[in-house]
Amino acid sequence: MKAAFDLTHLKEVSKGNDAFMLDMIDIFLHKTPETLSILEDSINTANWEMVGFYARKLKATYAYMGMLELKEELIKIEKSAKNMENIEMIPSIFNHLKEQTNPALLEISELKSTIVKN
Repeated sequence: MKAAFDLTHLKEVSKGNDAFMLDMIDIFLHKTPETLSILEDSINTANWEMVGFYARKLKATYAYMGMLELKEELIKIEKSAKNMENIEMIPSIFNHLKEQTNPALLEISELKSTIVKN
């Protein structure tokens, strides 16, 4: 399965600064799995305040990595948790998010090595 990400926005923001781009990629690669794990724990314990907090926290990261479809899923999770509406849908939305994120982490990690070589 090909992950959906597009680093165009990150390239524009970095203005050709490979070091900045690599820093942002490193943050994504290292912080995203940890934050997803906390988000999953919050969902499993029905801590909707924390679910909303961590979904909101991840949105910008996904946007920078051009993962706009998944950013929209985070918005759905955040709104549902915040408004206590359709919370029964949150686990399935999260599972799809996680399934799409894992291959993206691998692909972005591989892409990072090509940026380092250039």
